[in-house]
Amino acid sequence: MIFRKVSEKKATVKRDEIVNRFSKLTWIEIPANNLNRAVIFYEKILKTKMDITILYDKPTGVFNKYQTGISGCIVQSTDSPAGNGIKLVFFVDVMHEAIKLATLYKGELITEPFILKQKNEIGDTIIGSNLIDNQIGYLAEIKDSEGNNIYLYSHS
Repeated sequence: MIFRKVSEKKATVKRDEIVNRFSKLTWIEIPANNLNRAVIFYEKILKTKMDITILYDKPTGVFNKYQTGISGCIVQSTDSPAGNGIKLVFFVDVMHEAIKLATLYKGELITEPFILKQKNEIGDTIIGSNLIDNQIGYLAEIKDSEGNNIYLYSHS
């Protein structure tokens, strides 16, 4: 296992206050049978670097919340079976590129990307400002390298 030192954060308190005020999702933990494989998977898909450290007496890959907007980690775990957690939605810049990388790094496409549709007050299907970020968006379900089902969200 390759450990990376947890980097020091040089963000202002004001930025943390803004993130905490608008984000109800405080922390996520994703179980992993193989931490290194899972860290590589998420680094590639989200185009970021993760720190690897020990949290809760377990090897843990920590998302850089100032780079990704994600407060959370991937936890090496044999007692929490992968695939049974909450469905998480991750924003990616280019959907087809993220899916290609996901399959390359031991993930699996579950649901082809589809455009998010809603119904208006009279029941007509509309495409447009969705509930995620008020923009046109696409969603795809994938299985990550550890067997967890997650969603990828993109504007393209």
